Amino acid sequence: MKHIKRFFAITVLLLIAVLVINAKTRFFQEIGTYIPYLDKHYPYVSEFISDLSDDVNEQLSNIPTPSELWASLRHTELPIDPDDIATNVYYSSDSMLNFYNGQNISVAVSGDELDVYGVTHNINEKYLVYRFLDSNGETLEQHTDSVDADGKYRKILRIPSGAFQFAVFTGPERFGEYSGTVYNYIYLNQAPDGSWSTVISPVYESNIAAYEKNKSISTALKSTYAICSDTDTVKALAESITAGYSTDYDKALILHDWVCDNIYYDSDSINGSTNTAPYVATEVLSSKRAVCLGYSNLYASLCRSIGIPCNVVTGYALGVIDGEDTQWNDTNLAAADANHAWNEVYIDSRWVIVDTTWDSRSKIENGVISKDGDTSHLYFDANIRFFSTNHKIFEYIKRG
Repeated sequence: MKHIKRFFAITVLLLIAVLVINAKTRFFQEIGTYIPYLDKHYPYVSEFISDLSDDVNEQLSNIPTPSELWASLRHTELPIDPDDIATNVYYSSDSMLNFYNGQNISVAVSGDELDVYGVTHNINEKYLVYRFLDSNGETLEQHTDSVDADGKYRKILRIPSGAFQFAVFTGPERFGEYSGTVYNYIYLNQAPDGSWSTVISPVYESNIAAYEKNKSISTALKSTYAICSDTDTVKALAESITAGYSTDYDKALILHDWVCDNIYYDSDSINGSTNTAPYVATEVLSSKRAVCLGYSNLYASLCRSIGIPCNVVTGYALGVIDGEDTQWNDTNLAAADANHAWNEVYIDSRWVIVDTTWDSRSKIENGVISKDGDTSHLYFDANIRFFSTNHKIFEYIKRG
């Protein structure tokens, strides 16, 4: 009996040791690197151990702490230490779609006129086309515009009868092909007295409630299995990218640009023609491919590695599949499963909304790598009101 107990105790201790090594190092995940002989002569064993390491780490990362479990059973929020609360000094402008001063656009309505104005320093966005669309997506009116010497633009337009949507397109030449900057998400409504307004998203109130909730700074700085911000690779890269930038806002911006420019959206993994795209930050870095969760985990990992709090947010986004589902309806409003992920980064006492997936123009499709224009900044420091036109917040990921 004593031998059995001793054997059982040793087995448990060895199992705990293996789990700790697996959680704290990348030994088992990269066992082929540490033991080249195994990788060379028994690659299937090496791959099996690596995959098993991933699965175990993923499962362990989702085990709640006792306090989290107790809060869940009581259907309450886990309290946050008052000294750890990231107070959200939120400011809003109904007309502004985002707050980044290098590329922003505002759409304000007064009476029967629409005032569209903004700034861009992108030479490929020097010329603009404004379109009023009806409920069938047909063009009612079209107007042209261009930026001035300072990159600014402004035009006041009378809203035509029957207008349902407003779209903005940009391009590098006065005539030619234009790409959509804002499309399908600016909706217009005419009151009985004839005055117009932009339509407030039906998920705006719920998003505001989630966005303004107290959040933990320490949680937004934590290194996790998927947001592996304490790895040397991630830290070195983040420090290299942000070298020469002094403010957290500028660092968050340049990290956004790097992720958008260097990580390719893996359309092939979505349609099933290739393996599932990686979502662990270090694996995204090594493969340079991802879908939304991989983009978000990598961005959070880079930010956290240099001390900038950053959360990964999951939710429902319109138009994710083949550009369909571009309006809120009873079906998608009731959706319970997330189909998208993005970030909120804590800077200057406010949460800055960032969606690197939607701002990226880099993709892999049918095995071909391509870039469809310059990185956008429409979803860097997005206004929560505009963001709610196509994003619904579900959850702030605390693990993973």
